[in-house]
Amino acid sequence: MAEQRSDNMTAEMEEEGLTILQKIEDMEVYALPLIERWSIAHQKLLGDDIAHCMNRMSQLASALTVAYYKKTSISELDEMNKALQSHIRVAYRLGYLKGKSSRSEWEGRSAEIGRMIGKYKEWVYGDQKSSQQNKSAKSRYSR
Repeated sequence: MAEQRSDNMTAEMEEEGLTILQKIEDMEVYALPLIERWSIAHQKLLGDDIAHCMNRMSQLASALTVAYYKKTSISELDEMNKALQSHIRVAYRLGYLKGKSSRSEWEGRSAEIGRMIGKYKEWVYGDQKSSQQNKSAKSRYSR
């Protein structure tokens, strides 16, 4: 059975989810041709991991616009972005990425996606935090 979109999803949240997806696709379009230029051994060692990571990020970002359980999708997306950043650092240290400008371009794109994920997380978890604060204010121990 397909998951349905949450009723409390605003148009702004949906647009932000689509923007995150677009940024991830832009990063894939930038990165995959560069990975194809690596030697076959480097492609198999690290290039496949980077490509799979970006592919999974695309799937999770797509789920944000339609999924009922956004907390799981956004948390997994954040984890994948952290893993991608780690792969980028390893690729640079191994010499697969040539020069600091290449590394900074990859990291800049991933950091931008991370900021967008953080903003989306604030929307998703914002309602939960305010309700928890209200519950704690009403607890029997508060005076």
